[in-house]
Amino acid sequence: MKRLFLLGAFALLSVVGAQAQTSFGLKVGLNVANIGGDARNTDPRTGVHAGFFATAPISERFAIQPELLYSQQGFKNDDFTYTYHYLNIPLIFKGTISGGFHLQVGPQFGILLDAKRKRGNITEDLSDNLNKYDGALALGLGYDVSRLQISARYNLGLSDVNDGNEKGATYPNNVFQVSVGVKL
Repeated sequence: MKRLFLLGAFALLSVVGAQAQTSFGLKVGLNVANIGGDARNTDPRTGVHAGFFATAPISERFAIQPELLYSQQGFKNDDFTYTYHYLNIPLIFKGTISGGFHLQVGPQFGILLDAKRKRGNITEDLSDNLNKYDGALALGLGYDVSRLQISARYNLGLSDVNDGNEKGATYPNNVFQVSVGVKL
């Protein structure tokens, strides 16, 4: 499945890159992440995200924007801080509302790079206990002006972070992001 996904992502980026009006850029921003579903007594964890995007117009009012982002996610619970590092690949469909304002919606696929739990000075690696893949639905609002992109997006987790340890319980990632991007 991993190879099939990577092949599909490469094919999509190739098609997007072949479009004459495709623009490429860099983006960076702030994450406010938490765990949802059956989780209780959790607090959000702030982190960052950064990466690349390509925007290809489909029509005058619609565009597709695949992205490749490093993302710090996680949450806090009692005395523990959980830090998850993902490589996220959102496929955003942008619909212009008016002027530079647009709505954003699309799927996001994530690959877990690293996961740690910290309490005081003690850090524990959780990477082997968590699901290696993550799925989410991205919903947002953005504004494009000249070479600048500003957006606010909520990534609603659709998959369980845990690797099947608790039967019937789910713990999806939920992340609010504020980003600034620059078209190159």
